[in-house]
Amino acid sequence: MMTDRKPYLLEAIYSWIVDNDCTPHLVIAHPGVGWVSGVPESLLQDEMLVLNISPTATQNLHIDDQGCSFATRFQGTPCDVFVALPAVQALVARENGEGMHFIVDEQVADGPEKPTNQAKSSSDKSKSTSHLKIIK
Repeated sequence: MMTDRKPYLLEAIYSWIVDNDCTPHLVIAHPGVGWVSGVPESLLQDEMLVLNISPTATQNLHIDDQGCSFATRFQGTPCDVFVALPAVQALVARENGEGMHFIVDEQVADGPEKPTNQAKSSSDKSKSTSHLKIIK
């Protein structure tokens, strides 16, 4: 089985947009359900979020199998932003809309999967059992 091609395509499209002196915009679906971190809450209220990820707007842009991360500023405040890959809907040039759109799974609207109670209870159990003995 091959790995997900989305991060490879994002890196390629990003380079193509920047090499053509355009501004890459990352389009994110359902940002308010837990797919995005480091962004002010006021920007997470809509069904879609568009972030400028140009080299002049961001630093340390990194795209991998988990998502996109970068440092930026919102109203002068430095922020470390992470966008999970399942919520990335498109990467397009602001100037002409050229770029690539991705199919976003309907389950993205529900947010990232939460850890199950079973996993939590097993970790709680290990915390409650001590290997120490009381010596009188």
